[in-house]
Amino acid sequence: MQQEENIKLSPIIDADPIPFTMDTLGWKVLFVIVFLTILFIAYKYYLKYKHNAYRREAIAEIQALIKNETESSSALISKIMFLIKQTALQTYDRKTVASLEGEKWLDFLDNSLNKSFYKNHQEVIASAIYKNEFDNTRTFNPNDFANMSIKWIKNHA
Repeated sequence: MQQEENIKLSPIIDADPIPFTMDTLGWKVLFVIVFLTILFIAYKYYLKYKHNAYRREAIAEIQALIKNETESSSALISKIMFLIKQTALQTYDRKTVASLEGEKWLDFLDNSLNKSFYKNHQEVIASAIYKNEFDNTRTFNPNDFANMSIKWIKNHA
């Protein structure tokens, strides 16, 4: 008998649906967290941009040297190597980089690039820097040298 009475119960009353609004506290907290995260990421990118100003300046100077065709090739090589040294001094340990010269300096540059470029042109670079002479070899192209130097500045550590 009790089973029959249970079956005859009245229908279940459904609750009214809860309206979807953005007025609740959870949405406001989520908005603040997302906003602060975006602000933090933008700040980090800004710091990185400011930190890399020396790279942009060095690249702009090399590009100006390339456009200035009155420069001799030996002067171009000397100035580019000087800019690379300045750039390296801002990134790497000063004691290590400042003492490098000649073959060790070119090895350092090639190791940073993971490519043997500067070492292949060691004689041309050395004569341009130390003797202020440019031995015109067929394998050395000043524009390739400048472009590889720009690549080094962009990609070093």
